[in-house]
Amino acid sequence: MRDVALPLMVLRESAVAHNLRLMQAWCDARGVSLAPHGKTSMAPALIRRQLDAGAWAMTAATVGQLTVMREAGARRVLLANEIVGAPEIAWLERERAHVEVLCLVDSVEGVAALDAGVERPLRVLIELGGARAGCRTEEQALAVADAVAASPRLLLAGVEGYEGTLGGDRSPATLAAVDAFLDRVSALASALDARGAFADVDEVLLTAGGSVFFDRVAERLRPALSRPVRVVVRAGSYVTHDDGIYAEATPLPELRAALELWARVLSCPEPGLAIAGFGKRDAPYDLGLPVVRSPGGVTVEALNDQHAFLRGDLAVGDVVVCGISHPCTAFDKWSVLGVVDDDDVVIATVDTRF
Repeated sequence: MRDVALPLMVLRESAVAHNLRLMQAWCDARGVSLAPHGKTSMAPALIRRQLDAGAWAMTAATVGQLTVMREAGARRVLLANEIVGAPEIAWLERERAHVEVLCLVDSVEGVAALDAGVERPLRVLIELGGARAGCRTEEQALAVADAVAASPRLLLAGVEGYEGTLGGDRSPATLAAVDAFLDRVSALASALDARGAFADVDEVLLTAGGSVFFDRVAERLRPALSRPVRVVVRAGSYVTHDDGIYAEATPLPELRAALELWARVLSCPEPGLAIAGFGKRDAPYDLGLPVVRSPGGVTVEALNDQHAFLRGDLAVGDVVVCGISHPCTAFDKWSVLGVVDDDDVVIATVDTRF
């Protein structure tokens, strides 16, 4: 690392490899499938490694992300969003020539838009909503299911939900709210199954799970239906983890933080204050400031665009190593990240330019 210009965001290879093995083993042991959200990194090299480690599919939020994941090797993508515009549906149709896609519906209007734009059978999931998109009531969901049943091109394959908006901690109140929401997903699947809504598919797909509550998803989404049930968790941040929100709330504490930001102290203008050469353009700050790993006893108090305000015993020229909070907004700030071994030697790069 002494020969590279700073600041630089790097990936610790040993941590990435550990996390890939650990998460896949966790899913395998519980009989759930993993479709990690590729938006965490949008790095084809990491997406390929997730697939090679055993991921059942990748998850995308947009048709553009779908293309990146298909080009990285995904043969199945869960598009965990509503696709309602004619240009986006046309893009979806082009991609479906190369990759299997499932997407979400939460309205009769959305069903009509998909039905008008697709030419071949498309499996869809009803989204049950909380604070974001999705049907708010079972009655709404049943109406959407009826609209899917009336379509000659859409097949109802399951139910989806996202519980991450219910909270970012694992307090008893938050876990109770998450469990109650997941029980609603299961209850809706049971109600739809009783109506014969899944008659056209071989298995029912139930999916939820950001990077904080995937353990609750694996435990709670277990309804007894007339067809086999595939439970799919969509955690994406596990591949790099962090030193912030996920370190505090993960149900898998054996994960290791793989992202590190290396920077140099540029100025010590007054006792106890150091200005380092990184800022909001270099590090995520939306869900917590960077955490200084070394040297010890140093904290980040604030960030400007290109400067960090540090408190601690530092001198001009010192190198600080920071962990970050929220990997999704770390990757989008860097087009290339170095990959380092445990001797801090750069052994590869990861490209996020797609």
